[in-house]
Amino acid sequence: MDGFRQIVAQSEPLLLFLVIGTGFLLGQVRIRGFKLGVAGVLFAGLFFGGWRPGGAEPFAIAHQVMQVGLILFVYTVGLTSGAGFFASLRSHGLKFNIALVIALSIGATATLGVGMWMALEPGQIAGVFCGGLTNTPALAAVTELITNTGIGDVRDPAVGYSMTYPFGIIGGMLAFQIFTWGYRKAGEKERKDAEFQANLKTNLSSADFEITNKALIGHAIGELRIQERAGVIISRHQHGGNVSVATKYTVLQEGDVVSVAGSETDIQNAEEFFGTRSEKHLDETPAPISLRRILVSRKDLAGKTIQQLEIDRKFNAQITRLRRADVDIIPDYNTVIHVGDRVRVVMPSDKSSEVAKFFGDSERSISELDYTALTLGISLGVLIGMIPIPIPGGTFVSLGFAGGPLVAGLILGKLGRTGPLVWSLPSESNNALQHIGLLFFLAAVGVMAGGKFFAALSGNGWQLFVLGLITTSVTTGLTLLLLRHYGKASVVEAIGATSGMQTQPATLARAYEMSKSDQTYVAYATTYPIAMVGKILIAQLLVIIASMLTR
Repeated sequence: MDGFRQIVAQSEPLLLFLVIGTGFLLGQVRIRGFKLGVAGVLFAGLFFGGWRPGGAEPFAIAHQVMQVGLILFVYTVGLTSGAGFFASLRSHGLKFNIALVIALSIGATATLGVGMWMALEPGQIAGVFCGGLTNTPALAAVTELITNTGIGDVRDPAVGYSMTYPFGIIGGMLAFQIFTWGYRKAGEKERKDAEFQANLKTNLSSADFEITNKALIGHAIGELRIQERAGVIISRHQHGGNVSVATKYTVLQEGDVVSVAGSETDIQNAEEFFGTRSEKHLDETPAPISLRRILVSRKDLAGKTIQQLEIDRKFNAQITRLRRADVDIIPDYNTVIHVGDRVRVVMPSDKSSEVAKFFGDSERSISELDYTALTLGISLGVLIGMIPIPIPGGTFVSLGFAGGPLVAGLILGKLGRTGPLVWSLPSESNNALQHIGLLFFLAAVGVMAGGKFFAALSGNGWQLFVLGLITTSVTTGLTLLLLRHYGKASVVEAIGATSGMQTQPATLARAYEMSKSDQTYVAYATTYPIAMVGKILIAQLLVIIASMLTR
């Protein structure tokens, strides 16, 4: 083994990828339904960092590897969360996030108070807060703060984090179980209602109607605002014996037959709007019409709305469905196109190749990232992270490499594009960069903290664990109760939004298993960004306040 260790010590890249590979395997080991997941890389790093036979020199991975990994991770998280985050604030998201901030503040206060009573180091207290709430970017922000200011040992946060992270995951799952048991009657009814409504909205279907409603006759589809009023989109139109693609310019006449697509709920309500159901099925009627699903790969289309594409005017074509992230939706004229979307287009047969060329329809093209936009966006995030934020006492904190790129990602993800710069990334590329960044960060921070972690196991490790238990229990419990009673969240929304508070994929997966509702994901996206930024700032404040109190 000594020979193997000497080989690894000669190559930092070998060490990095060895930690990631073994850690990833460790994370897949499941014990009674629990697994570490990607956090297994952190624990593999701790093992390699603490492997010092005969007092040998410890392994090390350059600090810049940790920083680059962190930046990639949080920036890509921001890009994917941006649009949903800002949209959620216009609804009940504001109350959800107020409840979240209150719970985080009380949880942090409890962590600080008990940590000071236990005489723990400032970095350990902050690390416990990060681990108890399973937030890796906050750990990175604290580590960076201590590196820059010299407040204590730079390894302390990772030790506190490592001691408390496993219970942070398990404790969250246990809290969900207790919460849903306490509200089991209301929760069961809400879950069934949410599942029923979700199925109605996501189960897309089609139907044919005969135009008998006098209010529609003689008017164009665009003029009638049919999708806005009826929730369905017309794909085909039959007038007399001719079947053609329906566009906003198509004028409806009495006796015409239209083929529409939409959710089951909207289809059911559409009969009264159009007139009567038709026994004809226009998609089975011979006509020079093609139906094709096309990949959007042209980057200059990203950020444009369907109305701005004007394919109805250019090709007499109509987008009837859009598939994004494995979900089919009925788009409207205001739907924004992303690279990587797959659009279902109804068009004249002789226009099929032209329409495909218009959208790109190239798998290779979407793999070619806009590196100018990517690097400029990250640079903006790093600059935001460097801005000093004053706090009472003449001290400053900053968002750092964890918070700055996240804020930039949220804003740019909402914008989509600025002129020729396309900020959004195809989902496959985004996920790849996100995971690579997280793996690099966890490997580096684990190796750095390994030695002190094993020392803590025989020292004050039990204190760190108890403090983490308090942090997880208080913060998670308060979040659930505040969301339910102040935010008026359903049981499903409460556990989803609390998963967002924990910024933890494992608890999100458990919440979805319990609810079987997509509302879990919606609620998660509502609170995730505020929780991420909030914990990054609060963790740094814990270090600063604890160091001031110990002087």
